[in-house]
Amino acid sequence: MKKLVIVAALVAAGVGGVSYANYVATQEVRAEVDKQLALVSEQTGATFKYAGLSASVISKSVEITNMEVISPEGDNVANIQSIEITGYESDKISPHTSFDVKSFQFDKSFVSKLPADTNEMLASASYDLHSSLDYDEESGNSDVVVKLDAKDIVSFNMDMGLANSKALMDASLAISKAQQEAGDQPLTYEQELQQQTLVMQAMSKLEPRNVSFALNNQGKLKDLLSSELEKQGMTLEQMEMTLEQQLQQAPVTEDIAEALTSFAKGLNSFSVSAKLPEGKTMMEINQQVMMLVGQPEELVKFINLEVKGD
Repeated sequence: MKKLVIVAALVAAGVGGVSYANYVATQEVRAEVDKQLALVSEQTGATFKYAGLSASVISKSVEITNMEVISPEGDNVANIQSIEITGYESDKISPHTSFDVKSFQFDKSFVSKLPADTNEMLASASYDLHSSLDYDEESGNSDVVVKLDAKDIVSFNMDMGLANSKALMDASLAISKAQQEAGDQPLTYEQELQQQTLVMQAMSKLEPRNVSFALNNQGKLKDLLSSELEKQGMTLEQMEMTLEQQLQQAPVTEDIAEALTSFAKGLNSFSVSAKLPEGKTMMEINQQVMMLVGQPEELVKFINLEVKGD
């Protein structure tokens, strides 16, 4: 029994220690968040308010809840249910980092003042955003994922695998450290130019390995497309006919033409994926692709292209 009491006491002490560490982390993060928001406010004139903020030392995550974005004139612009950042570290690129925004929505009064040609359905929608980076420092490989969901309308997913990305990660970390060291002081023009050069040099070394895009109907994609076509004096049926005519002359394979036609008729889902040659940079791949534009069958083989539509 005494042993159980001792174990219980150790667990309680451990939980209490983590809770205290989380509390300290939260206070430190709150100070940094407030500092960064103040800088953005100074640059844009907008004001950012939030109801809650918490940090976890175990998951290395920060969550901000119920944020309001207010215009320089004092009007509500947008509301965000939550923003969560996980895995970010100041002194290295983590194996996994992610950024999630839940229920971003423009305020109704803000939407009502947008230009007349603005798509009201998209302007009034609630959005979820997810982005993540998985990075293997030893191999230099990384995987970038972005997902955007306009609730009840349409969602978009992108996944890109990259090789030889260490130089870009190192450049990103160096830029982050330079900005931290600068504090409240803006970077000089020379420093910004150096950073841009560093990033461009690193990006030129990237080797894309695979990429995929997917568009999925979440319920109202047909209504969205109909409203946009109506502005151009077209109907969905006319759009389908126009697409079929254009595909007859376009340099695409029969499979791709069929996928595009199927998507235009069904408006359920559309996806594109490619597995790219190893050991080639983006510039080298682009050059080869441009040479194969008029040879659709060869182009499909070169990048292992797959297109599906429903």
